[in-house]
Amino acid sequence: MSPVPFWTILGLFLLSWLLYPLLLALLSLFRRKQSWVEPKEWPKVSVLVAARNEETVISARIRNLLEQDYTGEIEILIGSDCSDDGTDEVVRSFADDGVILFRSPERRGKPLMISDLLALSSGQILIFTDADTVFAPDTVRKLVLPYSDPAVGCVDGSRRNSLDGPTCESVYWRYERAVKRLCSRFGAVLGATGAVFSLRRDAFLPLTPRRADDFELAVMARVLGYSCVFSEKAVAVEPSPDDDRQYSRMVRIVSWMMVSCLLLMGRALRAGRFGLFTQLLVHKLLRWFSGLFLLSATVLAGMLLASGTVYVSAFVMLCLFHVLAAAGKLTGGRLPSKLLFPYYFWLMNLASLEGIFRTVSGRPVETWDSDRTDEGGSGS
Repeated sequence: MSPVPFWTILGLFLLSWLLYPLLLALLSLFRRKQSWVEPKEWPKVSVLVAARNEETVISARIRNLLEQDYTGEIEILIGSDCSDDGTDEVVRSFADDGVILFRSPERRGKPLMISDLLALSSGQILIFTDADTVFAPDTVRKLVLPYSDPAVGCVDGSRRNSLDGPTCESVYWRYERAVKRLCSRFGAVLGATGAVFSLRRDAFLPLTPRRADDFELAVMARVLGYSCVFSEKAVAVEPSPDDDRQYSRMVRIVSWMMVSCLLLMGRALRAGRFGLFTQLLVHKLLRWFSGLFLLSATVLAGMLLASGTVYVSAFVMLCLFHVLAAAGKLTGGRLPSKLLFPYYFWLMNLASLEGIFRTVSGRPVETWDSDRTDEGGSGS
């Protein structure tokens, strides 16, 4: 059997997880570190929060925003997506503080709720966050500061896990933050974190009103010619879902973002943004298929055992990776954290594959519920 399929599949896996960040790290050595100057007058910001059945957390979310250390004007808009608990009443209690409530009488989903809130807002800078998120005191300031550079169109913040133990999401985010730091050196952060990011009002251009989510808004800003940067000190804290809910959340995210990614790749090509097209291909599309690549590489290595010790070694190492993943599952994630990566890898990649299947079968997940009541989160 020819070894070409094995090395091709393994190469596609390594391209997205190892070679891509290594290339960014190498190129970043030739880039100056970013610095931004405080403006003489801070712009008005509009904070947009889409919420459904968030009565237990929405009061704390609003107070946290009202207490931000920001010298400019902050406008807070809450969109209640047909909430059937006390969310609306809690938000109305902050009317004297200028908080604006928009209630949808029917389920519309987060993207449409964001579009509705935008029509009611008046800030020069838009800030997006979730109902169960807590900002550090200076997070709004840190999300706005990079706009002193007129080339910046989107600023991504740093989401942290408030839970005590590691989850598949928190382990993954340590890796993803490192990649974001590298991309930010080039103004090329890909996508944004729904819990904490900002956007120039002029850069708000979803593919359609139904697709105004964090990923598309950030990428479309780059299609328009703006840069997208990472402000690591713009910290937002929220509890990560447990592993079962995180799996469901990833299925929802990928089933939605798969279509977004393909549409944005087309937009990037038409706009001549070939670097952005390549990023979408490597950082997103190939990564969603990385579980399939790794499984295929294992099978192909097994078929090449008679071809040399390199394939025996590869097969043994890949099998050990899968065994550790199974051990992580069987022990309920109680292995030492450094041994849990295979389990977290497979948990997220099986979710990605299910999300892709939902997309192909025409059953993407377009609405969400609170993590406290259902599978999804307020974000993403």
